[in-house]
Amino acid sequence: MQRMDIDIMEMMKEVKTILIVDDDRMNLVTARKLLMEEFKVVGVNSGKLAFKYLEKHTPDLILLDIFMPVIGGFEIMHILQEHKEWRKIPVIFLTADRKTETETECFRLGANDFITKPFEPRIMINRIRRTLELDGYRRQLQLQLDKKTREVELVTIQAITTVANTIDAKDDYTKGHSLRVAYYSKALARRVGWADEEVQNVHYTALLHDIGKIGVPDSVLNKPFKLTNVEFDLIKNHTTMGAEILKDIKMFPNVSVGARYHHERYDGRGYPDGLKGEEIPLVARLIGIVDSYDAMTSNRVYRRRLQDEMVRQELLKGKGTQFDPFLVEEFMQLLEEGSLQQNIPEEDAAMPIFDSNKIYGGVAREDMGLSSRFDYLTGLLCREEGEKEITESLRNGSGCIMMIDLNHFRQLNETCGHLAGDHVLKVTADLLKELSEKDIACRMGSDEFLYYVEGISRQEEAAAKAEQILEAFDVRKKENEIMQDISLSIGISLFGIDGGDLEELVRKADKALYHLRQSGMEGSYLFYQSANTGKTLEQSRTDLIRLVDMMQNRETYRGAFQIDYEEFGRVYNFVQHFSQRNHQAMQLILFTLFSADGSDIRIEQMEKAMQCMEQSIAKSLRGVDVGTRYSSSQFLVVLVGTERSDIHIVMDRIVQNYFKLYGKRDITVSYDIANCNNDGSGDGSLDEISSGSVGIDNVRSDRIMTGRAEQPMA
Repeated sequence: MQRMDIDIMEMMKEVKTILIVDDDRMNLVTARKLLMEEFKVVGVNSGKLAFKYLEKHTPDLILLDIFMPVIGGFEIMHILQEHKEWRKIPVIFLTADRKTETETECFRLGANDFITKPFEPRIMINRIRRTLELDGYRRQLQLQLDKKTREVELVTIQAITTVANTIDAKDDYTKGHSLRVAYYSKALARRVGWADEEVQNVHYTALLHDIGKIGVPDSVLNKPFKLTNVEFDLIKNHTTMGAEILKDIKMFPNVSVGARYHHERYDGRGYPDGLKGEEIPLVARLIGIVDSYDAMTSNRVYRRRLQDEMVRQELLKGKGTQFDPFLVEEFMQLLEEGSLQQNIPEEDAAMPIFDSNKIYGGVAREDMGLSSRFDYLTGLLCREEGEKEITESLRNGSGCIMMIDLNHFRQLNETCGHLAGDHVLKVTADLLKELSEKDIACRMGSDEFLYYVEGISRQEEAAAKAEQILEAFDVRKKENEIMQDISLSIGISLFGIDGGDLEELVRKADKALYHLRQSGMEGSYLFYQSANTGKTLEQSRTDLIRLVDMMQNRETYRGAFQIDYEEFGRVYNFVQHFSQRNHQAMQLILFTLFSADGSDIRIEQMEKAMQCMEQSIAKSLRGVDVGTRYSSSQFLVVLVGTERSDIHIVMDRIVQNYFKLYGKRDITVSYDIANCNNDGSGDGSLDEISSGSVGIDNVRSDRIMTGRAEQPMA
């Protein structure tokens, strides 16, 4: 307060300018004589001259007569109050009218005081001094308020920028995205003639347009290949989540609107609300264009930036469908003029950046010797970082993907403890790192590794590299007694032969690895390498006998063997439960696909045939029947209450549908049937069920019926 008083005193020492507006010449002369010793006085005799003076000068006070020709004092006061700057000038009315109504009207219009004529010198000077002093306090308070407001705005801007940088830091490929979108938005807003305040608001709105991504998992944002439907829904939710976060911020209009609607499309096919055309708020339409532009002109985890000409083509292609046609035209003009710069001003680039990846328990990860890029145990790249680097390397046009699995690793953990398991993982990881500095290795799961070798394009080279890994692992086994029961399986896929992107290559390498597991083999296996994945008729019969024996002995399928198809557990439990509660007969049918001429079958061929078998079974079953995959070349079906005489009719229908869907003759079908009946002892009450008196009969081998499907004639 003392500081303010000093400032006011300093202000009062300055010579103040007073504008007197009065049509009476004597009043002007009298007022000038009274005030000129202390103030600079300017006198005019009409409202017109007063406004002409105000256009070039700003007085500290106006003495305004009420009753004047042409433009009266009240009318002048109305005009002053409507002007952004003039309304700040204090006004004292001058009048000979002493009516209470007149005085009341003066104050209602915004006058600071009221002086009656004829002037009493001491009263007039004291009132002018007091009015100027109060105005000085007002001005000083306003200065301090403006200063505090600027400080708050600066803190807010820094906070907004920090939040924007934090969001962008979730993805290495989008750092600076929000800042660039903010600057492009300002440029486009100026281009279309928005007011300065609107331009500034769109800047802050664009900075925060992606704030909802703070709730999207990094693994989804950084996924280098196609998203699943669930993952895409998570991405789309960032619009509504962002709007919810920003809904209570009032400092910047439309800030939540920009977050919610910037992915709406002009044709109504956008999200989250499917708004169309001008239903979409203008600020969101504007941000939507520059957001897409920056996405196309930036490197992303799944592709490099697009060429400038392609970007222009995409923008024009989206005119009227994805984007507002008028805004697209204006934005294209900015591009043609070269008005958009990708470089962010230094003062904004220097804003503090909060990197959530560098915080670990309140301590910087670097200080703890940790890095979010690497798996803490093995020192290999974590899965996300490994997939990023491999995706980048695949752009060179050749390479080999290997899925490496540690066999019997679970048993090692169970018998020797997890410390022993960690040791084996570390030894395996060190081996992969030592093979070549150019190769890329990352940890995929608990006992799986992804390994990439650039430049390999032939199966002989891939097989030789896999053999090198296996030999090196055998050397490590001899040096570590704990590893004697551990071995490696390697599934392999080649770029250009088995696929053109990481997602497809990993999927096919995993299929090759799955083939090794199912066949009980170890070593390496290439996806496109030929192999007879069909079982013999005797093997198929043995599989069904084993399954029926398990059910008879009430074993859990997980305790005997591991089936990777999630539906198998449900079907198995259904059969067990049904057999305990019902007297209806059940038939277990195991369909097996195998080579028609005894030649080898590629995994890809078998998978296509299995999909056709699955569709043909689904078309043929009733509502009470169930089915599931049993192995990579087998399908299990459970028929409930079907007469034995009708079973072959059902089988023929399934087989005919299969050959119709598959359309080839290289993979044919066999089936084995186990007839499972209840023994009829008891009425199926709860007690009898609990004691196990109702169940599947012992099934002898002579109860298994085997058939071989005949292919239809061409």
